[in-house]
Amino acid sequence: MVKTILVCVDASKYAEATAGAAIWLAKAFGARLRALSVADTRLLEGPWLADLSGMTGAQPFRALVPRFEEVLKEKACGAAQAVTLAAAREGVSCSAETPMGRLIGEILEAERTADLVVMGQRGEGFETTGEWLGSNVERVVRKSVKPCLITPAAFHPVRRILAAYDGSGHASRALGTAFELARALKAGLTVLTVASGGDETRRTQLLGEALDLAKQQGVVADSLALDGAPEIRIVEAARGRKFDLIVMGAYGHTRLRELVLGSVTNHVIRTSEAPVLLVR
Repeated sequence: MVKTILVCVDASKYAEATAGAAIWLAKAFGARLRALSVADTRLLEGPWLADLSGMTGAQPFRALVPRFEEVLKEKACGAAQAVTLAAAREGVSCSAETPMGRLIGEILEAERTADLVVMGQRGEGFETTGEWLGSNVERVVRKSVKPCLITPAAFHPVRRILAAYDGSGHASRALGTAFELARALKAGLTVLTVASGGDETRRTQLLGEALDLAKQQGVVADSLALDGAPEIRIVEAARGRKFDLIVMGAYGHTRLRELVLGSVTNHVIRTSEAPVLLVR
């Protein structure tokens, strides 16, 4: 199912868990692993560099730019090498890629030859700025055409999978992926439906569809029906019942509304304590 995994890392503390997840999956699937760390040229365009240019003058500043680029490249190489070394300790072959360019564009270009993209929930600026620098992750997720696994600060081997199902096309494809994962990883699977307003009939219908599909695929699955806001209930269910992985569609029925107002997907990948696999 998964032959090539692209793991995107930086110098943050989240990178260790991201690498751990990618290495574990590569080992489980016998997949090839590629570690990508981008020397992000956007950092050469920041306000503090503009201030530095103003203080030093344009000519001296231009002379400093190659050194700044060198530092960015060194950081990227260090982050990618850390993954290759960790992979080698687990007997997993891993190549390192450290392009210099704009972060989002480089990730999207590299994913063309990958079956799965693994990224951390937050980036290296989070500790110093307090910002959810994983907004970069959100941008990648919106533009990516590949399944994306978003990892929190800790990763555990996947033994129990929670698949969110709302009847949409994306959710149906995510459910199919959850079936494949459950078989390949020999993991338990629970299908979750959430319907607001106490629509029990709708929840029952969706669960029936999901369990019928599981039976057709030869997968044993449990079911869970909850009422409330999906973005809240999905995270609560995963946390309270200690699931190791959430599988869900990248977008649900109201994609336009999600693009404008923020989505169930965005909330889950920002707040989940379990890795989240987003399926197209």
